[in-house]
Amino acid sequence: MFRTSIYLLAFLAAACAPDQEAASGSIAINENASQTENAADTAAAAIEARRESLIAFRRDIHRNPELANEEQRTASKAAGRLRELGFDVTENIGGYGVIGVLHGARPGPVVAFRADMDAVRSDAPDPAPFASERTGIRHICGHDIHTTIGLALAEGFAASRDSLSGSVMLVFQPAEETTNGARDMLADGAFDELRPDAIFAYHTAPPETGVLVTANARLMAARDLVEITISGSDRNQVIAAEISAALNTLTNVESPFASQPEDSDFIHAGPARPRVDSDGAARINAYLSLATAAASANAEAGVERIVESARAGHPDADITYAYHPSDIPGVVNDTELTRHAVAVARAKLGQDRVVYSNTIIPSFSEDYGHFLNETPGMMFFLGVSNSEKGWRGMPHSPDYMADEEAIFIGAETMAAIMVDFLSANQTSE
Repeated sequence: MFRTSIYLLAFLAAACAPDQEAASGSIAINENASQTENAADTAAAAIEARRESLIAFRRDIHRNPELANEEQRTASKAAGRLRELGFDVTENIGGYGVIGVLHGARPGPVVAFRADMDAVRSDAPDPAPFASERTGIRHICGHDIHTTIGLALAEGFAASRDSLSGSVMLVFQPAEETTNGARDMLADGAFDELRPDAIFAYHTAPPETGVLVTANARLMAARDLVEITISGSDRNQVIAAEISAALNTLTNVESPFASQPEDSDFIHAGPARPRVDSDGAARINAYLSLATAAASANAEAGVERIVESARAGHPDADITYAYHPSDIPGVVNDTELTRHAVAVARAKLGQDRVVYSNTIIPSFSEDYGHFLNETPGMMFFLGVSNSEKGWRGMPHSPDYMADEEAIFIGAETMAAIMVDFLSANQTSE
């Protein structure tokens, strides 16, 4: 998860709507429901049968966390188990990315699940009994949970292979925290040979274990990137500081952690930190968090005004800039896929355990959207807190602690969702 998400709990508490299906219309019936149920049940049973080994795997990678672009051990362990289960495996995609593909017994579509693998820097004590053994590095965003769910799905689909119509693709992604992992995997041909027809994902979140949260469309903010260079003046650094301060005036929200309506034209300018290169030029890279095309257009126009004003005020300086809309796309769910996924999840977990969010926190984003730009997909926030045990699953918080039962709730629910997609969209022999 990119940057901080300290106020996500308040966001989810305020943003969850009990039902949006009435406004969206009815959901088509899966005519292959019996086949779907059998495959999903087989997958769930296999996942439960591997409970102890999956927990052991999660605890092992929690003890041995790896930062973005360094996930060699985690990736190798995932790839090894995929091969043992009969998946076709490709490693070192866009760094340490791994893709495993399992073809079912009958033809059909391709459905994918994304699991990110990297950890983050944290000097706070790890409250887990299986604490990190690597100083200053911890899994406090839940990517160890995501990776374990990916392997749990591998166990389930390997067991239900003879009942599957189509193929399952498991995408183990590096470098989500630095926001280059999904982009690098795609640039390295992740989907060139086999493109999924749908892709799904989770991100751990503070609701209680057993609760899923999603949105009909945008779930997480996008980030536009601004790059500005100042050269040719003996005051490059001073000019850069002035421009950085001006960029902050584009913000129209009180706090980056304050929930915003999903369709509002909010803008939040992240901290711009000018640097001076060895050649004396000053450079500014800044992200603007937003959710709508109108907000992006307003932000780009604002950046142009700021640059033109700086040029007029400092004619001796050479000031250039580039504006990159949706450099980090955020997460925009496919509405139809989301409706179907929510229906399957509610059938498994209960109507009140799968809820919709209708607000966005500007600070909350991640790079999964690059995959969504390539194929339809959606994401759930996966509740991992356990209030009875005092475990708070607040990503990036020092006391982050995820309930391992979320692995099995998440994996078995996702297996049902993915099997349903394959069955509902299967092709003839």
